[in-house]
Amino acid sequence: MACRRIRLFFQLILVLPAVNAGADRCNDVPEAFATMPTEIVEIWNENERRSVIRVRMAVSARQRAAGFQHVCEAEIARFPLLFVFDRDVRTRFHMQNVQTALNIAFFSRSGSFISSQHMPRPLVGEPGRLYGIESSYRYALEFSSDELQQLFGGPGNSRIMLRR
Repeated sequence: MACRRIRLFFQLILVLPAVNAGADRCNDVPEAFATMPTEIVEIWNENERRSVIRVRMAVSARQRAAGFQHVCEAEIARFPLLFVFDRDVRTRFHMQNVQTALNIAFFSRSGSFISSQHMPRPLVGEPGRLYGIESSYRYALEFSSDELQQLFGGPGNSRIMLRR
């Protein structure tokens, strides 16, 4: 009986570091993601109801290219990611190396909501799909929360405003 307890004790000692390593993954975010500033964004819906959210902002080309790649699911859930472009664009987004499904909402230069899409996590070995819209946009907001998706009505019915 004592040998069995000792064996169990040593098995736990060997397993715990692996469990802790998984828990620490969120502390190990990619450098491009870690350098993204956090800002406050206001979302106004068609009834002029305001919601305030804190987002990470991808403002440099390097940050926009990195996005949520190699970021753990818990960190993705903490802050939506707002891609900010210096001009109107028609850039496409992919889900390679992203740990969870996302929603993406596109906004015009004035902050008016244009459209949104759901981006599922690709299956292993599946070719990556590109997501985007045909019209140009200035901002794109990626998020995993379905509650946040519900804030956006139809095109033009909602808008975002950056607090600066």
